[in-house]
This record gives sequence, structure tokens and C-alpha cells, in this order.
Amino acid sequence: MVNHIDFHRKIKELKIHWYQGLKRGIYYSLLLHLIFVLMMQLFLGLNFTKSTKIKIKKIKQFAVDLKELKEEKTQKNSPVVIDGIKQKDSVSIKLEKILFAGIEVDTSDIINRYEENTLNVSILFPVGWIYFDNRVKEIIDGVIFIPGENSDYDKRLSVLIQVNTNKSLFNPRLYDSSFTYNRAQYYISKPQKIYEQVTQTVYIRTGAFKADFMIKLTSPNEKEFYRFQPVFFAMVRSFSAGY
Repeated sequence: MVNHIDFHRKIKELKIHWYQGLKRGIYYSLLLHLIFVLMMQLFLGLNFTKSTKIKIKKIKQFAVDLKELKEEKTQKNSPVVIDGIKQKDSVSIKLEKILFAGIEVDTSDIINRYEENTLNVSILFPVGWIYFDNRVKEIIDGVIFIPGENSDYDKRLSVLIQVNTNKSLFNPRLYDSSFTYNRAQYYISKPQKIYEQVTQTVYIRTGAFKADFMIKLTSPNEKEFYRFQPVFFAMVRSFSAGY
């Protein structure tokens, strides 16, 4: 049998649930009616309350601000015209080619400098290269430059500077062309190929100075020769001595 007290407690709980459900139903019903009335006002063009007008005004203002923001962004992205020049127009700065002995030289990699004080010889040479010089009777006799371990050039490449104090031995017929540069006369030979090896020589006549200079490129093959030739002539162009 059901206890009398438990029965009355269950009846009370059912009434409370029913009352809460009724209250939620009335709340949702009022909310739906309110939404429906507002939508009808929007569609039928009826007069809005002051609160509704403020909300709509804010929405319209937000739309205007958004439009202005888009226009401002578009203006920023659009070409700017200044004195007839558009921002999108590219101004190309073309670097002037450096020609020496009729060859376009490559100076980008020759940033190391060799210097000595007996004849004041100075020349630039490539990054990653090393040199060995030799002196005879306390005067520079020759310098050889070769690729070091970190260089990507063939290790058999070499650039030799040879000092010629017996200037009467010079024979201009061994050279193909000549020109004056830096107060000296430069004589250029054609590339000479013996088997696979390719060489080219530049002879520098210094006039009254006590020595002439010969700069010689030696390459193990033709491909490496023409790859390095623009750097070689950049080295020759940077050469100077005490004349």
C-alpha cells in the first residue's frame, strides 16, 4: 500500500512540475508573439518604437562604416598616381656592364685583397681562394692564386702573377690585342688550348717602372676556363703596382 504522506508529496511535486511547464510555455509564447510582431512591423512598414529605431539606426550605421572601410581598403590597393607615375609602374635599375679587354667582368666574388710592399703589388682575388708568394733578393718574384677547399671552382685552376725585371725580353707579337689602362699598356693573348688545358695571358708594360708584370690564367678544361674568365679579367682590372 502507498503511504498517505508519500502520496500527497508526489501530488505536490506533480503540481510544481505542471506550474513550471506552464510558466515556460507562457514565456516562450510571449517571446514568439513579440518576434512575430517585430517582423510584421519590418515587412509592413509600420511605425517602430523608439528602441527599435535606435537599433535599426545602429545597424545602418554599421553597414555604412563597413562600406567606407571597404572603399578605403580598395583605395589603398589601387594604383597611386604621383606626377603621372603609377605606383604599379616598375622602375627598373639596370646595372651598367663592366667591360675590360672587351669582356664583361664579374666583380661580385673578388673581395679579398693581396698586397705586398716591395713593388707595391695589389690585386683582388675570389672568396675561398688562397695564395702563395715568392721573393727573390727581398723583392717579390711571383704570386699564385688557387681555389681553397671551400671554393666551388675546379681545384686545378690557377692565376699566376709573374714579375719580369728583364723588360727587354718582352715580345708584343705573342699577344693579340693591347690597350692603355691605369698608366700602363696591357697586352692580351688569345686563349690557347694544349690538349685539355686552356691558358690566357695578360702582359702589363709599365714604362719606366723597374718591372713589368704577367698575369696568367690556367684552366684544366675549356668549360671551367670560360666559367672563370670574367672573374680573371676582374682580377686583372683590379691589379696595381708602384708604377
